[in-house]
Amino acid sequence: MTIRKILGLLITVSTLIVYSCSREPVPPPEPKVDRISIEQLRTMYDQGKVTVDTNVYIEGIITLTPELGNIPSFVAYIQDSTAGICLTVTGNNTFSRDSRVRIMCRGISFTLYNGLLQFGDISIAGQTTLVSLTPPPAEPVTVTIDQLLAGEHQSEYVRIDNVQFADPGTYSGENILTDCSNDLEVYTRSDATFSSEALPSGNGYIKGVVSAFNGVQLLLRDETENGMTGDRCGSAGTLYLTQDFTTLVRYTDVSTLAGWKTWSQAGTKTWYGNEVSGRKWVQATAYNSGQASVITWMIAPVIDLTMATQPYLLFESADGYDNGATLKLYVSTNYDGSATPWNFTWAEKTFTLPVSTASGYSQFESSGQIDLSSYKGGPLWIAWVYDGGTNRTTTWEVDNVLVAEK
Repeated sequence: MTIRKILGLLITVSTLIVYSCSREPVPPPEPKVDRISIEQLRTMYDQGKVTVDTNVYIEGIITLTPELGNIPSFVAYIQDSTAGICLTVTGNNTFSRDSRVRIMCRGISFTLYNGLLQFGDISIAGQTTLVSLTPPPAEPVTVTIDQLLAGEHQSEYVRIDNVQFADPGTYSGENILTDCSNDLEVYTRSDATFSSEALPSGNGYIKGVVSAFNGVQLLLRDETENGMTGDRCGSAGTLYLTQDFTTLVRYTDVSTLAGWKTWSQAGTKTWYGNEVSGRKWVQATAYNSGQASVITWMIAPVIDLTMATQPYLLFESADGYDNGATLKLYVSTNYDGSATPWNFTWAEKTFTLPVSTASGYSQFESSGQIDLSSYKGGPLWIAWVYDGGTNRTTTWEVDNVLVAEK
């Protein structure tokens, strides 16, 4: 081989070496990441997995965050069209309600906490991607209380129709939601911005996220997601007040009964108990008073009609030796329960009177049902007012007071 050929060969080899050393290395192919549904994710736990060990991701709408204080700061709820799940977050929880996010699942673990399946701890910065801050919001699934009690729809945003809160109060703490067949707990943390707001009093729909804590719970996103203004179910026969005066000792002032009050507007006479032949009642009279004017009030304990639909009043009355003293019935929504009642606003209500007699005592007569439905939604005071005097000494008797639902 000639020197020229040897030199040419050396130059060729050198060029190849330089070229091969200067080329960029070919990166390995990206690992394939498959999307799975949240229902499939939950199935992994059902099949015994504790930690996700495959390259998969979920994508869904964040339905509940700690923004209004109704869940802990490290928790959020997400759902897609198949299911929902509770997320726990490590570090700063920047999830925004109604945003669409993607979560890489490999290495994240499942935990069953007091009946609630949780998925975490998730690093928002390292394992999530914001797909859209303003996607179409999640639509609630219409369900029944019976379905929720059976364990369906956990961590999903739902709507329940034809329900009402069992008792008045505020959102704070545990409240019972009922469809008059089944009951469901609605839990609101005291930290929630709406915890001190009054519960709606009617029947209708409510929306929330299904959770669990040793039993099924509904968590509300805020206090506006309801329409509970209709007539309540199952309230027929509900008793708001009942009093037959059987515990009132004869000649004892009615104010000895819990919540009952008597006031003397004119004169010094009051309402007191009486008894004849084993029957007890309460009465007022100006007989033998020697007082030109006797006006005395009897006021029942305040009646809470917050949850009422068609409340009514029923009582019995009788009179004795009628010579003109009157009995009138009043109701008030602004009485304060403690001050002199005649300084407040009262509305007179008519009722069926007994057949009076000037020579003895009448039979007790039912007042008939006195409609109180125009006063539903708040507190109500009921008063019986005796008005007599020296020349009007009729005795008036009242018994068997009842306020109830039709």
